[in-house]
Amino acid sequence: MHLFAVFGFFLAVAYPIWLLTLPEKTSCFWCRTRKNGEWCPLCRRTVDKSDLRPSSFQAVFFNVILVLVISGISLGLVFAESKVLKVLGFPPTPKTVSFVIPPKGQYRLGEIFPMKIDIAGIKTPINAVQADIAFDPRILEVREISTKDSFANIFIQKEINNEVGYARLNGGLPNPGFSSDHGIFGIVYFQGKNPGVVKVEFLPTSLVLANDGRGRNVLKDLASASYLILPEELSLEEKAEQEVILQPVVLGETSEKGTQMTFYEENRILGEELNKDIKQPAETREPFNLKESFLTLLGKLDDLIIKFWKPVFGGK
Repeated sequence: MHLFAVFGFFLAVAYPIWLLTLPEKTSCFWCRTRKNGEWCPLCRRTVDKSDLRPSSFQAVFFNVILVLVISGISLGLVFAESKVLKVLGFPPTPKTVSFVIPPKGQYRLGEIFPMKIDIAGIKTPINAVQADIAFDPRILEVREISTKDSFANIFIQKEINNEVGYARLNGGLPNPGFSSDHGIFGIVYFQGKNPGVVKVEFLPTSLVLANDGRGRNVLKDLASASYLILPEELSLEEKAEQEVILQPVVLGETSEKGTQMTFYEENRILGEELNKDIKQPAETREPFNLKESFLTLLGKLDDLIIKFWKPVFGGK
């Protein structure tokens, strides 16, 4: 079926040329599938296995029409098969999304600095994000997580635990989701507590879910950054300026992208007890599944065939 969907139309065009150049090696398709002595409606004669060439130009025409009909049916079946496989989740939505954060930076002791959670590589619209961040609480603390100017407009969870070094922002947006190549999900405001080098990293529990009807996690890899906290302290005046900068973030959020809805309790964020293992191991490779691998391969083959013929039928 898949071969006819791709090559059938070319075979129909090549059939008459093949007959003219290699007549002795050209067969009537109907005669070839029948037993000796049976009737061939295309050639209008009984089948003779010693000579399977089309009996007339009319037979050649009917053979071409037969190939075109089979090819059209095959292409329709491939299209229907593709739709069924997509409903079943094959092929899976590819993992292309990454968290993008500045890889390094240096700040003075007590300085408040932002770390934007930028999501890039979006090929399929997304509708939910969970950003789990780990850091060394001896050197850093999270003062606030801002959702100002986030592409998301619904937030269901925001957690900050400066005792164990953990922060989470969980949110998203309704259908049709977010489809730009990249966008800001949130901004984490850190403050240096002690001098030293500290690593900030996204945990394997982080998620970016596609708006594909199945909610597949399309997060490809996790980002990390190293920050140097210098022993030089801020002056009293600089500390006051820092608090003024942070104050609008703490007291309220406004966004040019519309109203944001939050479904978490602000007064339970700082120092909340978390019944979870913060340092979770990296995801293990899923065991090989022959059935899923076959259906994934079949779905990819269907997509290739459909993409091949789309320009012919006016698709993009």
